[in-house]
Amino acid sequence: MGVLLYRTERMLFLNFKKVYPGLRLLFLPIILLFQAYSNIDIHYKANISGGLLILHPSVGCVISGQAEIGRNLTLTGGNIIGLNKHKQGYFKLGDNCSLGANATIIGPLIIGDYVSIGANACVTKSFDKSNVTLIGVPAKEMKSS
Repeated sequence: MGVLLYRTERMLFLNFKKVYPGLRLLFLPIILLFQAYSNIDIHYKANISGGLLILHPSVGCVISGQAEIGRNLTLTGGNIIGLNKHKQGYFKLGDNCSLGANATIIGPLIIGDYVSIGANACVTKSFDKSNVTLIGVPAKEMKSS
């Protein structure tokens, strides 16, 4: 339900551009009800490509309006993808990324393609390499042995 709400709002935003924030006020009670029911808050300005999969949505997920996200993102639940308000910059996740349970990404930063972020990890800096696994707080690349 949360992804459906995001896709609907995104379509209206792209079609009505500058008028949509004012138009959104009329529907805000319904939007907030859907967000509360689904436990998913995806800002309509977030640019998310196709293939978004949210497992265990009852745990909740938040995605900032500043995010640009590639194809096939998998969120396990309890995830936050947001921007540090005290920093300006570019915020992008590549294709085929996955976040473990309660993983957090705080930008501005760039994450490459095929990046796996472990459960409870907190990513605060860019990892623009592909095919890596990030773990820990703050997240570091997992070394293979």
